This record gives sequence, structure tokens and C-alpha cells, in this order.
Amino acid sequence: MLYERPTVEPATFVDDDGADISYGRRWRMGSPPDDTYSVTRHPERFAPLLVVGRALRAYLLETYDVTEDGDRLVPRDPAAAPLTFTFGGSQYARVAAGVTAHEGAWFCSCDACDEDVEYLADNLERFVFAVTQGNFQEVLTRRDFNVTWSDGEGWRGSRTPRRALSRSDLDAMKVARRHKGARWEPWALRA
Repeated sequence: MLYERPTVEPATFVDDDGADISYGRRWRMGSPPDDTYSVTRHPERFAPLLVVGRALRAYLLETYDVTEDGDRLVPRDPAAAPLTFTFGGSQYARVAAGVTAHEGAWFCSCDACDEDVEYLADNLERFVFAVTQGNFQEVLTRRDFNVTWSDGEGWRGSRTPRRALSRSDLDAMKVARRHKGARWEPWALRA
């Protein structure tokens, strides 16, 4: 079975003057106005991410050999990275991976960031399939916690100072042998 993104009807949002708001293209190359930071006028515009996130989760449960542990999907193979799905009311879906679930498909919903929902849905899917295909890596070094993943279009990642991790995160990383630097394995298909 192949994953197919569910069809979501595009919504139109307007400002106080009735003009169409072109989210994702509002500021072009300029800076957003100061009064758009920490403000989300139309949080409902992120509802399509819930539809996509739930469809991804259902697809993974049907296709791969995983178990559910609350919000987490845990592959039966301990060498494959778990995914944690978080659905926030009617406004967002977020997915994180790995032992500590620090890296994932996240976004900022403020009007200043002006994120395009179609781009966010693409990123959500690319991240999930990078993890399921074994293109996700967490490495704990003496100084840093590094995460990288690839969606076939290049590598992405983050670096966090080791001292910023909690003791429980550090312990979990060691138990999962992430200090060895091995890439997480691909998810096994359901038999």
C-alpha cells in the first residue's frame, strides 16, 4: 500500500479590510511588521496538518511492524527509531523522532513567520519517511547531541550542547546506544 496525502480543500482567509491573506508569501523578502510576532490571527489555517498527520499515523500503523505506546509509534525492531505524534486541538500536528524526540517536523504558527501550510505538510511527510527509511541519526558526543536526517534532497539536522540535555535524556541515549553514532535502521513492514 502506498501513502497518498489526503485531499484538503484550500481555505481562504481575509484581513480586517476583507482582503485575501496570502499566507506563505506575505512578506516576500522584507521583514514582517513588529505587531505580527507572537500573534496568530487564523490558527485554523493549520487544520490541514492535522488531517495529514493523522493520515500518516494511520498509514504507518497499517503498513509497518509497530506498536502504539500513547503518542509514540515504536517499531518492534529496537534498532529502528520511534516516532512521536502530537496533535494540538484543531490547529497542528507535530512529529518528532528518536530516543528523546527532540528533532522533528515543527513549525511556528505566528503571523510573522508566515509559514505555508502546503510546505509544512511536505516537510512533515519528508521527515516521517526519512525516519521509516532509516535516514535518521542521533549521535551523542562528549560535547554535543547531533541529529541528522535526509529526505533524498540533502541532509538536515541540528546540534544541541550536551549540557542542555536532561539527565533522563542522556541516560536514554546511552541505553539506546546513540553515543555510538549508528544510524537508526529502516522500519520493517508488517507481515
